[in-house]
Amino acid sequence: MSGRATVVAVAGEEVVGFSDVDGDGYIDMLFVSPRHLRRGIARTLLCFIEQRARSAATPELTSDVSIAARPFFESVGFRVVREQHPVKEGVELTNYRMRKALSPPSSATL
Repeated sequence: MSGRATVVAVAGEEVVGFSDVDGDGYIDMLFVSPRHLRRGIARTLLCFIEQRARSAATPELTSDVSIAARPFFESVGFRVVREQHPVKEGVELTNYRMRKALSPPSSATL
């Protein structure tokens, strides 16, 4: 995590979620505490990461997304690139490589 731009969501003194993005726009983690689901935390974290990536002129965000997380990522503009079947500890999983194209930040003209 030290080489990634990690963002942490806090409520009071409690960590309620976190995410990250690397310089190429790959999101490796997006986690929200089960006790804090459906409160907009994931959306807020992703919005912050997206703004950071746009400011760095990153052309797109990508992630390998679980079946359960796919609807959320689609709701914030990601699209499936391909279905994948990685094997972890001898168990075949299903996930999706997803992508969201980013436009550069708009600049106001006077």
